[in-house]
Amino acid sequence: QLPATSSQPSPLLPLLRVVGQLAATYIVAEGPDGMYLIDQHAAHERVLYEQMVAEHATNRLALQPLLEPLLLDFSPEQAAVVAEELETLNHLGVEIEPFGGASYLVRSLPAILGRENPAAALSEIVDGLAQRDDLVETTREARLVTLICKRAAIKGNSPLSMAEMQELVRRLEGCGSPRTCPHGRPTMVVLSAER
Repeated sequence: QLPATSSQPSPLLPLLRVVGQLAATYIVAEGPDGMYLIDQHAAHERVLYEQMVAEHATNRLALQPLLEPLLLDFSPEQAAVVAEELETLNHLGVEIEPFGGASYLVRSLPAILGRENPAAALSEIVDGLAQRDDLVETTREARLVTLICKRAAIKGNSPLSMAEMQELVRRLEGCGSPRTCPHGRPTMVVLSAER
């Protein structure tokens, strides 16, 4: 069971005016109480997480079918994790099936991974599932959604246009928990304008 999210604008974050980008990693924005330095990766993780949870709750999870099934040969350790998490992976849009030994056939992915290299993305997600050290998430589904969103989120050192930054900030303002990523890491630092 994934936690519910609200589609109402969050009172936890005021409307912000994007000023620019710092080091192709942070969005600089101005709010009524000062300057906001927003970690674009953590913020995008939060936005994607709440989007995916909302889509899942309404049975409208967007999927990206692969043109041709992808054959993945996992390490024995990774294959054991995939076998254990097979139902959860399929439930969240990773249409994957055993293909003998440590090999699996992938037919679709969640749409938010559409721009990623499917083999690299799934390998990283499976490695994340194997670590089992994330104490913030309590369910397998929530943990898997967090890993998918981490992989799909805009990375640090990625230049964004003004329109892209504004869109990300608007979407963050609409989140139920805009101040932390799904792992609990802060998405922003606020520097007060008060002297």
